Amino acid sequence: MEFVFELLEDLIFVYEEIFWLKECLITAKSLVVFALVWFIMKLDHKEELLLYLATIIGVSCIFLGDIGYLSDNDVLKLIAPATLFLLAYNKKQSNDFVLFIFLVPYFATSYEFYRSYTYVLESLASHLLIISIICIAKDNVYSSLVVSVIIGILINYIGYNSPPGTNDILVNPALITLIVKGLEFYTKNSGYKDFLKAFWTTLVCFAFFGSWIFHHIKPAMPIAW
Repeated sequence: MEFVFELLEDLIFVYEEIFWLKECLITAKSLVVFALVWFIMKLDHKEELLLYLATIIGVSCIFLGDIGYLSDNDVLKLIAPATLFLLAYNKKQSNDFVLFIFLVPYFATSYEFYRSYTYVLESLASHLLIISIICIAKDNVYSSLVVSVIIGILINYIGYNSPPGTNDILVNPALITLIVKGLEFYTKNSGYKDFLKAFWTTLVCFAFFGSWIFHHIKPAMPIAW
């Protein structure tokens, strides 16, 4: 057991001190998750296997995040490519079930609503504002990209200037996706589907390139928590 803790401490040191190696390692893990999702979608019992995989990822991310091994932006790297693949894979609305299976376990483990009453109110307010803006921007591809870029910047900015888990409380991409999918199902408006594709394409870019940008550019107005 002592050896395991020493190994984790060494890995955390690598993540804190050797940035380029950290990014290479998390990118490799992201590719592994993507490959597993791609392989599972070719199997007969894909729903059950995807649920197990998503639950393992969600629980692992919350545990490794608590000990400082994974940041919120690192977690985004793990789920963003696979989520974009599932969005592209589900050409029919009836197949969106697999997307929910993948995102719900992650959301359930990452959304720390129990932190405090204040966090719950802030989360409700922030996501209500985000969804309202999405409803306005969804029918225009350029507006959708602008909104997606702003959300991507917020995810990276909050992730680098706040305690672990704050990102997923204030700007939770899984929660945003689930709500938008619900609106798409209720309204039968394809604009929501198009927005989500632009949204997760943008998040994939920010997940991998945003880390480098925010590593080298010091924020002008860091958030005080």
